[in-house]
Amino acid sequence: MNTRTVRMFSAMLVAIFLMFAGDVVWNVSDNATSAVETPAYSLSFAQADSIARDTEPHAVIVGDTTLTNYQGSVAYAVPMDAGVIYVEANTGRILANMTMGAMGAGKSEKINQ
Repeated sequence: MNTRTVRMFSAMLVAIFLMFAGDVVWNVSDNATSAVETPAYSLSFAQADSIARDTEPHAVIVGDTTLTNYQGSVAYAVPMDAGVIYVEANTGRILANMTMGAMGAGKSEKINQ
């Protein structure tokens, strides 16, 4: 065999090996990402935001809503400018309203004149 044939044969073997290695890496990464499943809840992040806005219409959402555990229940924590509202992830029930409006701050008092 001459050197040109040997080089061509070697290049073909390297190409086949790289295709095989790439396919293995691709399949392993697909299996790794599909193995991690996020649990499904009845409410989405957007729905939890909407419920929180309805609960405190004068408050503004100031950050990203996160999924958390609130006293043993899976809940969305919706950060508002006045505090945090916890919305149960399956029912939409308000678990806790930690905003200033819920705690009585900001309510005007009638002054007798």
